[in-house]
Amino acid sequence: MWYNCYAQFITYRFEVVRISKKPAVGSIESSRPKTLKRRKELLGVVYEAVSEFGVDGVTMRQIAEAADISTGTINYHFKNKHNLLIAALEAAYELPEDWLVYKGSPFSQLQRLAMGYAFRTPRDRFWRFWINYTAHGTRDEEMRQHQNDRYERQLEFWGSLLRDGIVAGEVDPTIDPNAAANELLLIAQGLVVRQLQLPTQATRDEARRILTERFALLAAKKSGRRVAPAR
Repeated sequence: MWYNCYAQFITYRFEVVRISKKPAVGSIESSRPKTLKRRKELLGVVYEAVSEFGVDGVTMRQIAEAADISTGTINYHFKNKHNLLIAALEAAYELPEDWLVYKGSPFSQLQRLAMGYAFRTPRDRFWRFWINYTAHGTRDEEMRQHQNDRYERQLEFWGSLLRDGIVAGEVDPTIDPNAAANELLLIAQGLVVRQLQLPTQATRDEARRILTERFALLAAKKSGRRVAPAR
């Protein structure tokens, strides 16, 4: 059940930047850079809206108005809010734009991903979206299953980076890559919850320190590896 009355009350309270109307999301131009940029902007509106008002407090109409596109356009491409939220979560796990900077160093690539779990600001909109999505997933089997599937794919990818890191001489060859990846991901997600609970600079610094120490434990001795800077 969506809380429409509350949603109508807050429709005009979004403090998000309006985006241009062309080209239409998912149109024949959808593969063009300009439209990919609009897709990113639309998902940013979703993160902002859900992070502020929760899953139940947001409607497709609100999202459409904040993004300055029609509700029909969003419904045509995503069908409903449920699918839009799943797409928004999935999109957030795409490789970062600077991924190629770390090409040739699997260990640095993994560190680049893990350091994304240390907030850069006290109100990181994606992670606030993530915690709302997670909470709602306890009442929505499809969303919960999707998030678990996403975790397993991420775990497999992190494990593969550790295995590649062992081959490259960057990672301690005595570790179990799968177990180490799982421990690292569990630590990272736990740090997200703590930073949401206590959004201070000290908590963010602590998250970076804990992750840095974990990577020091995983590293091969005298590997001469490239280390990805904290984001």
